[in-house]
Amino acid sequence: MLEATKIDRGFHIAHQKVQLDVDLAGYSITGSTEITVLPSDPTIRDIRLDLRQAKVTAAYINNKPALWDYEDFWQATSSPRFTRSARTVHQYDAYKDKLSPLTSDRLSGELVVHLPRYFKIQPTDSFIPPVIIGRGISPTASRFASPDVLSSRNDIDSPYLPINLRIDFKLENPVMGVNFVKKSPTNSYEHVYTCSNPFGISTSSWLPCVDGLWERCSWQFVITVPKTIGDIRSAATNDYAPTTSKEKEEEDLEREIAVVCIGDVTHEVTHSTDVTRKTVTFDLPTPVAAQHVGFAVGPFIQTNLSALKESDDEEAHHSASSSSVDVLAYSLPGKQDDVINTCMFMNKAMEYFIREYTSYPFGSFSLCFVETALDDMETLAGLSIVSERHLFPVDVIDPLFSVTKYLTTQLAAQWSGVNIVPKNWSNIWVTIGICRYITGMFLKKLMGNNEHRFRLRKDAEKICELDIGRPPIGDPDLEYPIDRATLKFIELKAPVVLHILDRRLTKSGVSFGLTRVIPKLFRQAMMGELTSLSTSHFQRLCEKVSHAKVDTFFQEWVYGSGYPIFRITQRFNKKKMFIEMGIRQVQSAEMSDVSSLNETEFVKDAKRHLAGKSEAKKYPVRSAFTGPMTIRIHEADGTPYEHIVHIKDSFIKIDIQYNTKYKRLKRNLRQKGGGAAAASATAVASAAAAAAAGDHMDEGEYDGVLLHSLGDVLSTDDEMSEWRLTDWTADQEDQMTNEAFEWMRVDSDFEWICMIYINQPDYMYASQLQQDRDVVAQYECIKFFADAKPAPIYSTILARTLMDRRYYYGIRVEAALTLARYATPDLDFIGRYHLLKAFQTIFCFPDSLIPQANDFSDFGSYSLQKAIPTALALVKDDRGKTSLQVKEFLLDLLRYNENSNNMYSDCFYVGCIIRAICNSIAEPGKGEPEYNFEFSFDFGEPVSNKSPEKRFVEKAMAEIDRCVNMDGWMPSYQNSISIAAIEGKELLAGVGTIDLSPAEVIPLTEPDRSERLRVSAFSALLSIPDIYRKPEHRNVLRYVFATARHDPSAFVRYELLKLIGESIGKISMRKSGADKDSAAAALGSFMIVEETGGEVAAERQEEFRRSNIAGCVDIAREQFSENEMLQRGLLGLLSAAESGVLAKRMVIDICAVLYETRPVKLVTLKIPDRKQVVAKNLGKGKVKLYRVEKPRPKPVQKIKAVAATAAGVAAPPTATDTATVTADLQTSTATTTAAPAPAPAPAPAETPLASNGNAEPPVAISQEESAEAVKPKAPGKIRIKLKGL
Repeated sequence: MLEATKIDRGFHIAHQKVQLDVDLAGYSITGSTEITVLPSDPTIRDIRLDLRQAKVTAAYINNKPALWDYEDFWQATSSPRFTRSARTVHQYDAYKDKLSPLTSDRLSGELVVHLPRYFKIQPTDSFIPPVIIGRGISPTASRFASPDVLSSRNDIDSPYLPINLRIDFKLENPVMGVNFVKKSPTNSYEHVYTCSNPFGISTSSWLPCVDGLWERCSWQFVITVPKTIGDIRSAATNDYAPTTSKEKEEEDLEREIAVVCIGDVTHEVTHSTDVTRKTVTFDLPTPVAAQHVGFAVGPFIQTNLSALKESDDEEAHHSASSSSVDVLAYSLPGKQDDVINTCMFMNKAMEYFIREYTSYPFGSFSLCFVETALDDMETLAGLSIVSERHLFPVDVIDPLFSVTKYLTTQLAAQWSGVNIVPKNWSNIWVTIGICRYITGMFLKKLMGNNEHRFRLRKDAEKICELDIGRPPIGDPDLEYPIDRATLKFIELKAPVVLHILDRRLTKSGVSFGLTRVIPKLFRQAMMGELTSLSTSHFQRLCEKVSHAKVDTFFQEWVYGSGYPIFRITQRFNKKKMFIEMGIRQVQSAEMSDVSSLNETEFVKDAKRHLAGKSEAKKYPVRSAFTGPMTIRIHEADGTPYEHIVHIKDSFIKIDIQYNTKYKRLKRNLRQKGGGAAAASATAVASAAAAAAAGDHMDEGEYDGVLLHSLGDVLSTDDEMSEWRLTDWTADQEDQMTNEAFEWMRVDSDFEWICMIYINQPDYMYASQLQQDRDVVAQYECIKFFADAKPAPIYSTILARTLMDRRYYYGIRVEAALTLARYATPDLDFIGRYHLLKAFQTIFCFPDSLIPQANDFSDFGSYSLQKAIPTALALVKDDRGKTSLQVKEFLLDLLRYNENSNNMYSDCFYVGCIIRAICNSIAEPGKGEPEYNFEFSFDFGEPVSNKSPEKRFVEKAMAEIDRCVNMDGWMPSYQNSISIAAIEGKELLAGVGTIDLSPAEVIPLTEPDRSERLRVSAFSALLSIPDIYRKPEHRNVLRYVFATARHDPSAFVRYELLKLIGESIGKISMRKSGADKDSAAAALGSFMIVEETGGEVAAERQEEFRRSNIAGCVDIAREQFSENEMLQRGLLGLLSAAESGVLAKRMVIDICAVLYETRPVKLVTLKIPDRKQVVAKNLGKGKVKLYRVEKPRPKPVQKIKAVAATAAGVAAPPTATDTATVTADLQTSTATTTAAPAPAPAPAPAETPLASNGNAEPPVAISQEESAEAVKPKAPGKIRIKLKGL
């Protein structure tokens, strides 16, 4: 990665004024921008700006016209001249080369404005300090302006006079950067907004500027828009068709148009010449990059979120400084209640960040909710454009945490991400990590410590799953332009790395960790001392604040890949009273070389493989990670003792001093009749009686009392019998009594991202689960029981954990999911029994499996009510089948679901049950269809012998279809029920259980459905077996590619392109439907097929090919390289003017995986003209010039003419006749298709570029003969095909 991504163009930008006239009816923007340019190089002769898909109408330098050159690299890929030359999908490299200036980390500038010849860069007066220009400067300000006008900016100073540059431009029907939303059945109102994804090229797609993160300046926006909706529709009477009632239509026409933009509104006036339009001016004095500017225009309604602050807020008096910062939300009409429910916490977040870190860097913060957005969030300066997909009503529960995290991240990005930007792309992890770290700190305060630690532990677990062979976050291997989706791993790992850094800085003894480092960074940025943040600067600041070196930490966790795997052994030395421990790091031996294949990453992995990149070898995991580790030992008296050890090598051996007398808590007080509660009560009563009598209990006797313990439910004899619970055996109880300590925890303070395996006995994990109040400690125990060999006592422990309401709800959910692993034949499916019994006890009528009416008022119970059906669907027997009892139970949950008296929606609960039913029907790993044997006789109707499983599938599909129909009549939140149904059917079709036809799926992809449902339906459509191969599916593919090209939703277009690549990966990694069909046909004909040794070897070889990326790429090319419909669709997307830069890059990546390049290109040369110019002297100084026909030169006899028409009749040549010549650059030979002699016939058809067997092959001639054949004698044109160019 280059250290300096910032480009030096010989100048800097001090201020930019933008004037825009937005036409929502014509989907166009007419604008001009005035840029104050500060030269840094006196020799520059032109000013390069970034711009595409716009038409430049004028350019001025200091108010005088200037010349300019404008080359739109993106638009060139759709020009007729280019598409005629690159007309096959095998020429995707030509498109890649055209887009290469936009797919690099440095933009060179498409618009070049030339300085006039007479213009000279003038230095400032030697008696006047250099011009320091920044906030609030007027573009016409002179060097003699007052200091108030030329307010200081510490990062820009120029010894030369500023240049005033003005560009006039027009933007029509933009494809990227700006999204015009038309009114439709799914889109309620017309509006327009800007997009900031992908990074670095989005703003320059609608505004001439220096795009990116590093050229920062102050901004002024003057935006002219229609006043009302009626003014928009009156200008679009030809295209507009009312979709609502007359009353609502009249109400809508009077709605005012609002403008939401970066900066603060300075004034709003009616247009000087058109009373139906208005002009709004915004000023942003704080310098920001072009990446973070934008606007939105539409009938938005403002909601003041600051007014939602609770009057009895305890911290209100601590946040007086935040009262001046307004938090506003803008939404389309009818969404105000959802906005309040979704964003009611935003004012608290603002107060928290200001109080804990530093003041807000901008004047106000606004959230603008829009439709059909490509990304979920667009982060701008003081403004965040958010997709309406994140709004949810008050009766919906599930999006609560995810949306709260999303919106808080948008606010935190104003400090780290907008006001502070990374120094270059390799440092982007710092700003992302700080942003998400402080987001986590607020969520910890908002939702509690348990929620924070539990989700942090889950994130660390996800990192261990993904961080195999990946590039380090401090040196990411990014593709340009950067798509926000490619940063997901950095967004996951960076905040967790900062968390463990904070723990280590805190342990240094003289530091408060990142709570001191981050505010110092923000203050530096507010004072202008820091504008871009690098890893090295962040590291130095951490060392300065903590007085500790962190070089090794950054080398391991920022510039290194992977994570440690610890294998820990422990033994108590009774003689020395030591606990002897050995800590070994085994990641080098146990970690896989490459990550497992995933269809979602197939195109990316295949592209890297073809480029010769082996990430596992390029980014090897370290053999040893170093740093402090906290070991907490709960000794026999129950007291936790912490010991900090320093890991310095791949294996260390340590001795830990034992602090307690060798006595262990006695467990025999857990009496059979009364359980732990009775035992504790008895012990306490005995202790009180002894104290009253003046007797003192022996320390050992009192230490045997276990007063506080979770999971002590279901302990009576009747309950244990009813629930089929077991207890520890006498031998196990004796072993517990003889143990020196209760349990041991390694890395108890969460200072590592790692996997830890300790060889302590299972009853120690049971004690840890029941007595340790740390939610992470409890989760570690659940993970141990999930990986351990199933035993009845483990199922008992998990069942008690599930039923104990004192546990954090996440632990109860994990216990339910783990119980599915204990539903094995060896244990008589005890886990399944415990799950059914738990659901019956909590959610069903007494002594029945009929569920009670839903009541989601308790979030923990609601989460458990969804988790148990999910866990039951995972219960499989040895054949991979779920028992019919469980299937019927799940179907009954769907049938008897009652939600009429519930104050919350059950859409996600119903979707969970539907997914559970489909998972129970599917047989993972088999992929074989269900066969229906029908015996037909000549004298009667066929006799059907359907299996119970087949009949259940039919009943289940009928019930699911009923739910889908109900969802169509009364839509659920974002059609979540239909999404669950189509995802379940996709799963069943993938394993061959049901047949999914395009006719069933296509109606769900229509534009009147929700965006997420449409994406799910397209995913199911592309997962249909043989969708790319069967001729009857050609129209389906044509529809898919037409949607990816023309759909009005940018989100659907983008997701559909990803689904095309994922479907290719899915087909390459799994057996195709043709193999299953052949097996079914063989079985249906009652043929006994015996596999020979060769067939078995071939099948194993095929499985091996599908298990590695190289084999999958070969399979993909075998199956798709000659698919004509796929070629046409991909080529259409490449050449389409509707495809943006990001879309074309995604298509190029797919083509690179499927096709080999064929470097063929058409060029045009001149041929002899049939007419010549003749001069005739008319006398008296007059000459007449005119054209006359001239005889065409005869063709060389050695060349055989090739017929140009199907009938073989040559056409008369014209002035534009061409001859096609194919030149081979390697063999220095040429092939000519010359025009035949003149004859009265139609013009010859052009021979196709790709040889398809329909055209007669030309005759090869020598180089000398070719030159003689095409030697021109007059101006004309000739077209040549050059191979290898």
